[in-house]
Amino acid sequence: MSRSLICTVGASLVSNILRDEELKKLYEAKEVEKIGQYLVDKKEDPEKDQMFGAEINSIASIVALNYISERRHLHFLVSDTNDGKRVGAILKYYFERSKLAFEKVEVHVVDRLDDARMEDFKRYGLRNLIKKIAEIIRVENNDVVINATGGYKAQIAFALALGQGLKIPVYYRFERFKYVIELFPLPLTLDDSYYFEYNDLFEIVEDEDNLSEFEGLQSMYNQLPEGARIFFDVDWINNKRYITINPMGQTYLEIVRNSVYNRVKQVTIEKAAAFKFISRNDEGHSLPMIQKYRVEEILRDFGYITEARVLKYSAGNNDKQPYVSIRGDELTITFHTKNGILHVAAKTTARDKNELEMIRQNLKDYLAEEFG
Repeated sequence: MSRSLICTVGASLVSNILRDEELKKLYEAKEVEKIGQYLVDKKEDPEKDQMFGAEINSIASIVALNYISERRHLHFLVSDTNDGKRVGAILKYYFERSKLAFEKVEVHVVDRLDDARMEDFKRYGLRNLIKKIAEIIRVENNDVVINATGGYKAQIAFALALGQGLKIPVYYRFERFKYVIELFPLPLTLDDSYYFEYNDLFEIVEDEDNLSEFEGLQSMYNQLPEGARIFFDVDWINNKRYITINPMGQTYLEIVRNSVYNRVKQVTIEKAAAFKFISRNDEGHSLPMIQKYRVEEILRDFGYITEARVLKYSAGNNDKQPYVSIRGDELTITFHTKNGILHVAAKTTARDKNELEMIRQNLKDYLAEEFG
């Protein structure tokens, strides 16, 4: 039985707060701790009293029904809106101090998950939600359940799809139900051959910072079997056609990646016996950035890279997490920093496609810690 919980978050608590004049004033004044304390002090049953909102009602039901064995770690996924962030803060306060308290409570703001920006919501927000849930599942070693009661209908649907694909228990509480119900995984297995056979297209299109023009990738797209085309959208934007991975495609990617991770995490991947770093003479202006951010040292210390070579450097000021993708039998790493953007190709000790995917995920986590 799982010890941690992922919970999607909606706006039912906001609606309840705004119906009470005193709570409304506190909410508008951003006094989230006072609202949280009000909920902590309430004598009514948090499982039954709808004033607590869908998230507290459903989590109380999950705890009461012993669907989690311990209250170790609670992850809230909130929208990229003012309401989402405030509700997240209220829920964090409540679940750190009430009788339903968890050992650790985290609020994750899902970038661009805002239905007021329709294109961002569709193209990025839902995909970021899926990626964040998959990341939490991996970090928690699958020792987690999903509460998909709160949030946008699309948010609930994809949380359910990902949970079912990864065989993670998913719970949902309908508004008129007295308690949550489990939505059982379907007895299906996804075909991961699409991911490995057409990996180059998936990796190019997945990069959300650079919209990919369809014209340059049309020949690759045309090679896809019909079953794989459903994972991509081709849209007209400002009189040009672009290709993107849609939320179902992102769900497919995360299911395959996490499945590979779980299959091979017991396998001992060979460590690199030697490491070589190759700079380019025409990219000499990248050296200050490489030295400042210890790029060569970090890649060497990772332990599974045999050779890393600089592909390209460009000026920029984009301080965010490094991006790791697969290109053929190598990894491509993009370092985004305040001192420029560096692209590096890396040979690894991977003996097959599964080990390469495992190394990619481990390197992504390793770099997130180094550049966090």
